[in-house]
Amino acid sequence: MVIMSSGCTNNQNQTNQSQIPTKTYAAGGISFKYPDTWNVTSANNDNVTQIITADTQFINSNSTKGSGVLILKLPKTTNINMSQARQEILNQAKQSGKNASSGTVKIAGLTASVTSYNGTVNGTFESAKIIDFEKNNTLYLLLFVTVGGVNATAAQPYFDVIINSFKIE
Repeated sequence: MVIMSSGCTNNQNQTNQSQIPTKTYAAGGISFKYPDTWNVTSANNDNVTQIITADTQFINSNSTKGSGVLILKLPKTTNINMSQARQEILNQAKQSGKNASSGTVKIAGLTASVTSYNGTVNGTFESAKIIDFEKNNTLYLLLFVTVGGVNATAAQPYFDVIINSFKIE
C-alpha cells in the first residue's frame, strides 16, 4: 500500500476533551481526523477503497500488537448482506468464548450498526469493534482493533477521534 501524503495535513485540533493532536485524511469522498502519531495507508481497487490507520506499535509488530482501524468503502451488491455478516461475527465470537455485543452508534450523521467483541486469544487480550452503515448505495465498514494485550479502554479516545469526525461526501 502507498502512504497517502496528499490527503493528510498537520491539524492540531483538539477533539472532545481528549486533547489528542490530529491530522486529517481526505480522499475518495471520505474524510476523518486521526491521531497525529498514527500512520495512514490506502488503496483503491475495483471500486473498493481500503484505508488503514494505525499506531506505530501495530505497524512495527506486523499487526500483532497495538491499535488500528481498517475502513472499507464498497459498492452495495446483492452478494453482501451486512445483517447476516453481523450475526455471523457475533455467533463466532460467542462460540470462541469472547464477550460479544451489538448496538448502534452515530457516525457521519447516520445511525450505524456496531458489533463489539473482546477476549483472550493465544494468551493476550484482544478487542474489536465493527461499525457498518450504508449511504447512497455504498457500504462502509470500519473495524477498530486492539491486539497483543493493548488496553482497549486506553485506545478508545483515539478511535473516538475517527468516529466523531468521520464524514462522507
